[in-house]
Amino acid sequence: MKFKFDKKKLKKLTEFSVVLVPHDPSTGIKTIKLSFIKVSLIILIYTLIIFFAGFYIISFTSLDKYFLPDSFRYNTPEKVQLRELNEKIIRLAGELEKLKSNNERLKNILMKQDSSIFNRNSEKPATVDEKSAGGNVYAAFLKFISVFLSNDQINQITFIKPTDGYLSQKFDPENGHLGIDFATKENNPIFASAGGFISFAGYTPEYGYVVIINHPDDFITRYMHCSVVVRKQGERVIQGEIIALAGNSGTRTTGTHLHFEIWHKGKPVDPEKFLIKF
Repeated sequence: MKFKFDKKKLKKLTEFSVVLVPHDPSTGIKTIKLSFIKVSLIILIYTLIIFFAGFYIISFTSLDKYFLPDSFRYNTPEKVQLRELNEKIIRLAGELEKLKSNNERLKNILMKQDSSIFNRNSEKPATVDEKSAGGNVYAAFLKFISVFLSNDQINQITFIKPTDGYLSQKFDPENGHLGIDFATKENNPIFASAGGFISFAGYTPEYGYVVIINHPDDFITRYMHCSVVVRKQGERVIQGEIIALAGNSGTRTTGTHLHFEIWHKGKPVDPEKFLIKF
């Protein structure tokens, strides 16, 4: 017995007619013919629309309380808090990693006091001609008097007062105070006491925002508890150039001030003996 494939009968089975009967018989009956593919496509589209509309209504409205168990609900208060906590933990982990890195770099600099960084990264100290001081009067004055000075006098390092304000605490290494404090207003500019190379510029929990500058002749200056650092690690600065703003950052501070240190050959020295009288 052979099975005969009748295309005409198959075509009749896959064709549908939709009859529209109006309430008013006088308007006539309308018939719409649809193929199997069109019917399937219409059913699929309506199914997707209903599925996505129902998913949105149930998942993102209060109806999920009635239709979904807690394990499947997306916006329960507990899950929202969990997502927010997870995002905060990720951000805090990144901040802690950054602080850890800054602390390690600062610790290495404070312990080694490697002023040779300046020599390795710069063949000669920055001069006024190499970088503008941004309208700083003192830098312009240095440029003017350099015409009348010899090379030895020009190359001799000098230190200027790093910020406006009065001396609130003196150098006292026996009690762990390795520099001097200048009481000043918040966000007052802090200047590079001498020209050099910035070996550290960043935040640490204890000292807040810190800038460390390496100078020729094995000198290092430190500027601690700043509110903002305006120069970057690796940059060269000239004397009198703004490097930060005064503040009260870090845990080891009791008020707005600048803690300023001068180190020479790996040892702290009294800055008052090196600063030009002010």
